[in-house]
Amino acid sequence: MDESAGEGGRRRPDVDVPTLLGDDYEAFEAALSGEVVGPVAVVGGPFSGRRTVLDRAVQDLDAIRVSLEPGDGVDQIRERLNGGPVVVEDCHHLYERRVGGFAELSAFLDDLASIDATVVTGWNRYAWAYLAAVQALDREFPVTVELQSLPADRIAELVLDRYDEMPAFVADDPERGGLIVTTRHEISWRDWSVSLPFPMLDPVAVRDLFSDGNLDPKDVTFGRLAAVSNGNLGVATAIWETRHGSEVRPSDIAVPASDRDLDREEAFCLRLVLAKERIDRAQLTRIVDGLERVLGRLSRDGLVTVEDGIVELAPAAVPAAATATERGRIL
Repeated sequence: MDESAGEGGRRRPDVDVPTLLGDDYEAFEAALSGEVVGPVAVVGGPFSGRRTVLDRAVQDLDAIRVSLEPGDGVDQIRERLNGGPVVVEDCHHLYERRVGGFAELSAFLDDLASIDATVVTGWNRYAWAYLAAVQALDREFPVTVELQSLPADRIAELVLDRYDEMPAFVADDPERGGLIVTTRHEISWRDWSVSLPFPMLDPVAVRDLFSDGNLDPKDVTFGRLAAVSNGNLGVATAIWETRHGSEVRPSDIAVPASDRDLDREEAFCLRLVLAKERIDRAQLTRIVDGLERVLGRLSRDGLVTVEDGIVELAPAAVPAAATATERGRIL
């Protein structure tokens, strides 16, 4: 999926590379200018704008671009190398999370060690964290830059810039709800545990209720959107598009989430998809037991889509997927 392309006549959000990289922008510029020697890793969450950063690298370096797809291996990169700068997108497709599943990645890292030209690589941050822990991947890259979370005002500007008409922003009525949300806590006793929903006050709604009444519903809405999306523009845009109507209330901003606890196999499968964003169904078959049933449940929960042999993470479901798999302590 294009991380930031518009559809249906909507404009593409225009976010600049300095904003996406924040404090890491100077390191990125130094790497592109040749001040720092060695391969570069651009790390970001699903749909967070890695492509925009890599576009900049292609432009500044006049580089060959290699975009990896599910199932691709190191041969797709080698056949494009010609001694010049190279940008390799979605390097997280070079491994499988199984015994013997790191051969393609290891071959790629060996190749990197022998290339004199600048090589800029893009990685999903969940895959990067896993590979840094089990393969010490971070030690292979002298320069690693990470995409930053965008603030609420920037999220608002970029999301609304996609549309010709702006909705009306309306404050939530506390008497009609909006103050109560639920969170889940795990209760354990001996070898037995269960995750239960508990009601709690929504801090955004509470702030609105006990303020002097001057809070702009638009500011509250986009504050919530930035919070639930963790400042990820692609995710924020997808969540925004799930709301309906010409009026928008802060409580309209929510993420798709399963109303049940995922079992271990479901959580593990979801973590694989979270780290790859798009993954071959055949690859999952080799790793996940009872895959057909697992995918059926995850699909019904709105967390993934399955089409033409590819399992893809639903952009609006990234926060729910991250929370569910981290709750299960899956790296």
